[in-house]
Amino acid sequence: MKMRKRLAAVLLSVWMLLMLMPSVSAAGSIDLEHDVSLTVSYRDGKTPLTGVQFDIYYVAEVDAYGNFTPTDPFAQFHVNITGKNDAAWKALASTLEGYVLRDGVTPTDSGKTGVYGTVSFPTGKKSLRAGLYLVLGQRHVQDGRIYEAAPFMVMLPALDAKENAWVYDVTAVPKYDSDPIPTEPVTVTRKVLKVWEDDGHKNERPKRIVVQLLRDGKVWDTVTLTAANNWRYTWTGLDSGHRWTVVEKELDGYTVEVTREGITYVITNTYTEEDEPEPIVPDKPSPDTPDIPTGPPSEPDYPAKPESKPSGPKLPQTGQLWWPVPALTAAGLLLIIWGLLRRRGAGNEK
Repeated sequence: MKMRKRLAAVLLSVWMLLMLMPSVSAAGSIDLEHDVSLTVSYRDGKTPLTGVQFDIYYVAEVDAYGNFTPTDPFAQFHVNITGKNDAAWKALASTLEGYVLRDGVTPTDSGKTGVYGTVSFPTGKKSLRAGLYLVLGQRHVQDGRIYEAAPFMVMLPALDAKENAWVYDVTAVPKYDSDPIPTEPVTVTRKVLKVWEDDGHKNERPKRIVVQLLRDGKVWDTVTLTAANNWRYTWTGLDSGHRWTVVEKELDGYTVEVTREGITYVITNTYTEEDEPEPIVPDKPSPDTPDIPTGPPSEPDYPAKPESKPSGPKLPQTGQLWWPVPALTAAGLLLIIWGLLRRRGAGNEK
């Protein structure tokens, strides 16, 4: 009787492990020799937004196991590219946008949307390498409205969480703000607020930081934030006809993150033990412009005969690799069977 119970328990364990096998089927390593592509689909409902320029920047290389290494010039910026969640990828895109515009970083590739609101990269005879990209769209005016595309991060290839497979041709749908063209001159207000994440190291906090206000990518004003002004500043009377961005001059010993909440830019400085870039290990990227890592969303509704029909998930996803799981599961099964055979052998000897 005891032998039967043990055998039943072992068989139940084996059955449960076999049931788990499909859910952890390996996506495998990334094929770095495989061509990658990105299609940006930019539409207001069913209306294609045409003639909009998008620039992409190669931020980090990726190895076969999904580990990132920042490229030049992005390695010099004090940013934390870990991508813990969608909000982190959105903040990273917003932060890098300021540095790219301020420093005039040359894009890896550029293109404009066609009559169906799509643009595909690489353009022409160029090619793209697997890795992490920043995507920026320029301000666009169409049908009496102004469109501002939000910056976003995308990984090529993307991980399709449902199929647990790498997708080398990725489609992204940017998020955007849209307002009617004002009939009279309009001014806007922008605020900046400094937040410190340096528990236990407050005494090492710098006495001041320098923040730059960019107008259409050019430095328009520079302010100094200190404890005396509560680490904040407000700009008023800014022309709404321009794109305003905030960037902080780099601080040694801190990473920087810039997020926008309405008219306020929140700059968060996090203390780091060493003044060096942290390893880049994204956890399902994908931007707020696409939503970087929550599984491939449905594809956009395209009109007939688009310039290039997008394929694959819209959003970048750099989830953790599952390739070790099936191997460990198989090893567990072998150990169970080996133990069962030993028990049976011992019983036969008795």
